[in-house]
Amino acid sequence: MAVIRRYLLAFAFLLLLERPAPAKTDLDLVVNSLYQSGKGGKQVYDGSGNQSLTLYEPVLYINSQIDHNTSIFGSVVFDALSSASAKAFDQGTGASRPASDASTGASGGESDEKLFGGWQTRVGAELGYSKKAGTWVFTPTAGYSHELSYNSVHGGMNVQKFLAEDNFVLSAGYFHFSDKSRPWDVQNSKFSAFKAKTTNSVNAGATQILSEKDIVLAGVSYTEQTGFLEGTRNTVSTGTVTERALERLPGSRGKWTANTRYVRSLGERTAFHLDYRYYADNWNIRSHTWEPSLAFSFAEEAGTWRVFYRRYSQTAAKYYGDSFPAVTAYMTSDSDLSGFYANEVGAQAAYAPETEGGETAWEYGGTAMYYRRSNDLSALVLQASITAKF
Repeated sequence: MAVIRRYLLAFAFLLLLERPAPAKTDLDLVVNSLYQSGKGGKQVYDGSGNQSLTLYEPVLYINSQIDHNTSIFGSVVFDALSSASAKAFDQGTGASRPASDASTGASGGESDEKLFGGWQTRVGAELGYSKKAGTWVFTPTAGYSHELSYNSVHGGMNVQKFLAEDNFVLSAGYFHFSDKSRPWDVQNSKFSAFKAKTTNSVNAGATQILSEKDIVLAGVSYTEQTGFLEGTRNTVSTGTVTERALERLPGSRGKWTANTRYVRSLGERTAFHLDYRYYADNWNIRSHTWEPSLAFSFAEEAGTWRVFYRRYSQTAAKYYGDSFPAVTAYMTSDSDLSGFYANEVGAQAAYAPETEGGETAWEYGGTAMYYRRSNDLSALVLQASITAKF
């Protein structure tokens, strides 16, 4: 689903916990779980529309504060994904069966990966370095991700400039992704060769402290993608349920975003946040996201919790259709590219008690949110976090 991207869930939660760090190392274990259901998936191979999905994802974050101006951080992730629609695809095409199973003709002798106990798995790692030099902060990052039909290598650089006694901050970044997808050839019942996809993204933003009670943030970004942009398993109906073909999409896509956040203190222990994001691309998708939230502190600011509501709406891509009378140059039935609106509610909490010496040795956190959208898809996301500081 477009709104909840797997390994970004944990990172979003870490932003809630972010605090100035002393010279020490933090180990943060975040465990994500996602339960998704829905019968409206027009892209599902067997025509059932079944988009049920279960995801378990532990992520280990490491942050080492070398000195006041330098830190090294990273993460390691392993997740396991069980998808009803993917299972139907696998059983119907043999896409994830071992190469030794000659009855499927699955790979023509290639060494395809098996599912891990019936689950598809992914591993990934991220590494970053942050250096403050005067009023500048430079943060290069790099990462790698591998799964059955998708590989990604990426890197980038973010730069910040602090002005007006740190009351005004400018930021800019550039990120590059070199990815490869291996689609399943429905007609020939085997994996195709890996196909390249390149993503380049630039962003710029500013943060201004308006008063003792008000902060405003704003940013813009542009992302360009070229290469193989189809899903590796998305299909479209080209007649009857049994007459399906892989989706076809253009080899380029441009995306623009603009976002803003306003934060207002309502007292010593309460703050109001309002976020808005506008998105547009050259596939004719336009979307709006509104997110008001309230944040509270407790236990003499050792703990925080936040409740939020998110409203999202988008128009359909110009290549979208529930079905197609025949194979066309471009066609997709991916429910993420259809027109829909969605509502999400959730709560987050974090608690970092101090020891007798005034140090914080452990930090605990959790998230629960429920998501539902108009084209028959819903999800429950649960998350737990424990951080050791030493």
